[in-house]
Amino acid sequence: MATKTKESKKIRDFIRIGIFTALWIAMGWIIACTIGFFPPILVILPCILAVAGSVIYVVLLSKMNTRGGIFIPSFIFGLCLFTMVPYGMLFICTAIGGLLGEIVYDTAGKKSDKAKAVGVSLPMVGLALGEYIPLCYMKEAFKALYEGSFTSDVGMKAIELLSTPLAIALTVITLICAILGYLWGKKIVIKRLATQGGKTNGKKQK
Repeated sequence: MATKTKESKKIRDFIRIGIFTALWIAMGWIIACTIGFFPPILVILPCILAVAGSVIYVVLLSKMNTRGGIFIPSFIFGLCLFTMVPYGMLFICTAIGGLLGEIVYDTAGKKSDKAKAVGVSLPMVGLALGEYIPLCYMKEAFKALYEGSFTSDVGMKAIELLSTPLAIALTVITLICAILGYLWGKKIVIKRLATQGGKTNGKKQK
């Protein structure tokens, strides 16, 4: 009986991961496709996505009983971005960030809320590096990838705007935005739990 309960919990967790990963992908694409075609916003896009992504991860993790709540969504999200920059750098950096985040969250995060915030933030930092590294150091490959496409001008202007010091500063800002997203997500979870607790108490009183 206990084995069946554990299996059913794992199945529910994987279903939750699928739902929240789909939400993360959909939100990421909506944000990128609506405001990401403006070069200045394309440059700061990881900072914007960090807030949304961290909120989604925190809400997902609040419902999880098994591991994988950070790595699996990061891996799948990165996979969807594989062809967006040269050599699959978005996928590689986001997946590595997700793996490191999973390790930090599952180890140090058990004792420290700060470690949890870092664990959730690492995939967002990976996402930022996956964009900034190609724009700064793979310019020719980037130009070849988008040559002749309607987004070519946007990419070229983003390359002109971005420099190594700016990329470092924006990566730090992405980390800060991810932590803010973590705190926001935590408030949402606390509010949801308080609401559920109130409903439960109300039923008991009746």
